[in-house]
Amino acid sequence: MSQADPKFIGKRISVVKNKESIKIEITQQIERWQEALLIAWLAAWTMCGGVFVFYTFGSPDFSQRMFFAVLTAIWLYFFVRISKVFFWRKFGKEIITISKGNLALQNAFGKKGRVENFSFHNIFKLGLIKSESTNFFAFLDNSFWIIGGDRVGFSYSGQKIRLGKQLATKDAELLVRIIESGIREFK
Repeated sequence: MSQADPKFIGKRISVVKNKESIKIEITQQIERWQEALLIAWLAAWTMCGGVFVFYTFGSPDFSQRMFFAVLTAIWLYFFVRISKVFFWRKFGKEIITISKGNLALQNAFGKKGRVENFSFHNIFKLGLIKSESTNFFAFLDNSFWIIGGDRVGFSYSGQKIRLGKQLATKDAELLVRIIESGIREFK
C-alpha cells in the first residue's frame, strides 16, 4: 500500500501505511438527517439566547435583569458545548500515528489539535472498552449530539487513554488489531 491509497475499514476509518509509519484517521461525520437535527437544535438554541440577552438588557426591573443574566450565562455554557459538537461532527477526526517506538494521538478540528505522544514501553492492556447496553449513560455516550463513546483504550503510566469515538464494535476490533500489529512492527 502506498502513501496515496488509503485502506478503509468501515465508513469512518482510513489507514495509510508506509515504511516509516502507519497513519489511522477516524472521521466523526454523521448521517445527513442527524446533521440537520444538530443544525436545527443550534438554531433554536441561538434564538433562545437572543431572547435571554434581550431581556437581560431590556428589563426595567433589577431582579428580572439578574435572573436573565444568570439564565444567559447558563445558555452560553450550553451554546459553546452544542457548537463544539457541531464543529466536531463536521470537521473533527481522530488521528493515530504509529511510528518507531511511538504512538501519537490527535483529536483534530480540521488540521489543528494537540498531539499526545505515547512510548510503546508504557502502553499496556490495549483493547475494547466494555459498555453496558442497558446503562442510561452508555446510551448517552453513543448519541450523535455529544462527543464521547470511546471504544478503544489502553493504560499508559497509570492513566487510561481512550480513542475510537462511537465506532461500531466490529470496526473497533479491527482498529485494535491494526494498532497492535503496528506496535509490533515499529517496536
